[in-house]
Amino acid sequence: MRKKIYAALICPMLMLSSCKMPFQKNESDGSGYLFTYTLTENPDNLDPQIASNTAAFTILRNMMQGLLEEQPDGTLTYGVASHYSITEDGLKYTFTLRDTSYWYYDENKNDKIDDGESWKVTADDFVFAFQRLFQKETKSPYREDFRCILGADAVIDEDAPVDTIGVYAESPNTLIFNLSRPCAEFLTLLSTPAAMPCNQRFFEQTAGRYGLDEDSVISNNGFYMRRWFYDPYGSDNLIYMSKNSANDTVQPVFPSDVTFLIRNGQTKADEEFANGKSDILVTADYFPNYNESTGYNVTSYRSVTLGFVLNTEWEAFKNDDIRKAFAYSIPRELFPENEKNDVEAAYGIIPPETRIGASAYSDYVSSPLFTDASNEEAKALFQKGMHDLGLTSLPPSDILISEGSVSEDDLYEIMQVWQSLFGFYGGIEAVPESEYRQRLANKDYVIALCGITGKRNSASAVLETFRTDKNIFGYSNEEFDALLDTMINARDLGELSLICRQGEELIAEDNIFIPVFYKNKYLVHSIKNHDISYDPYSGIIDFRRAKYFSD
Repeated sequence: MRKKIYAALICPMLMLSSCKMPFQKNESDGSGYLFTYTLTENPDNLDPQIASNTAAFTILRNMMQGLLEEQPDGTLTYGVASHYSITEDGLKYTFTLRDTSYWYYDENKNDKIDDGESWKVTADDFVFAFQRLFQKETKSPYREDFRCILGADAVIDEDAPVDTIGVYAESPNTLIFNLSRPCAEFLTLLSTPAAMPCNQRFFEQTAGRYGLDEDSVISNNGFYMRRWFYDPYGSDNLIYMSKNSANDTVQPVFPSDVTFLIRNGQTKADEEFANGKSDILVTADYFPNYNESTGYNVTSYRSVTLGFVLNTEWEAFKNDDIRKAFAYSIPRELFPENEKNDVEAAYGIIPPETRIGASAYSDYVSSPLFTDASNEEAKALFQKGMHDLGLTSLPPSDILISEGSVSEDDLYEIMQVWQSLFGFYGGIEAVPESEYRQRLANKDYVIALCGITGKRNSASAVLETFRTDKNIFGYSNEEFDALLDTMINARDLGELSLICRQGEELIAEDNIFIPVFYKNKYLVHSIKNHDISYDPYSGIIDFRRAKYFSD
């Protein structure tokens, strides 16, 4: 039986694995359980205007709340806001904040809400957050996302004062955004961590430590921070959070506590789940003992596109015709039906689960970007490219993959085609994730199989991963970057989908990233656990509604 902990008790040596926790009874409605989940890295920062890794996003989703929240189906629900309106020209957004959203900071560490430890979230908290986001000293990676706000261009390009942006409090409960141009995804952007509030008084009291340790974070959501212990050389790192009673009355929170074990890498997360130390596993691997068992709920998401990255520093791949030949030869129509349904042939760059707003991207753009293989055309292009380069053959080269990213059997069909058409021979080199990423960054490969997804479930976010200064394999295209910059100006979702399609086409024309498979991610947990909310793009797990039933 999983050990539980009373809300009023905490082991003084919680960071030690030898610490035992007393059992807490779960209620008939599934509440009262202590959930445990393994993070594969330490949060880089819990300042929402700066945080950038998946671990941070998960902690922030459970600890802090913005105006709106995006649900797994793409719909937006209210967070701190209770109502909003938009003018007909799409340039003014007015938000009314609910009266029941509270900050909580357990200053004396007694796990009670004492005088002065809780106060209302106001419109000024959002104004201050956005001014911080645009302030040069903050170095937020997200301010470009909000260029549509009135005055943002001048702040970013001309160092205008941040208090000139079009975000202001009309009253403690009324927040106004004035935009310089309509933005199709503005509401969705307001649901991201970067748009979460920041209380100026608390921020200033942290004296430059905001978001960096357990004493420098504050909660206005379902859970509050009780412990954040991380030693890069240690093995018992964790974040421990408890239900935030200040915000539980209007938006009920079911678990009593959540423990986040901080481990180094996916292998450790797999081990913790297999050993029963973690309630939930997020993985890209197909595990038969989970997927084919009646004791587990396994939800799959087609949220990753696996494609071949061709290293243009290799002589042959500097040639457009040779790259195109490799792209044209992918035998997607011959890929066998994967018995595990783990992968399928990819005919586009953006994964199938990806949305535009609350609708599937494929509803806007239905025609495939890539067609079935054309061997004769591929062979002719290859021969022309080789002639132009004065080459007679290609040296053998392995395909670099990250361990566990895909079954090697799924690659054999393609390699056989390359041998037959181009006389190109090679094997598969599977390396650990850390080595794989380092070798991509160092261009230490000829062909690599790379997974593409987005930081959020949006076609535009997937394409952002190809931006010159953001992708991990050195792709660079000025025309593509300029197209990405126009996405923030899309007036509606239809226009945004057309821009995304143009982006896919530009990437396809370069034939540096060649889509091969759409790949699953998996959410795995016991059938005793219910209502676990997971976003396979951001990697966020929301525990607020999670329930546990012993029977």
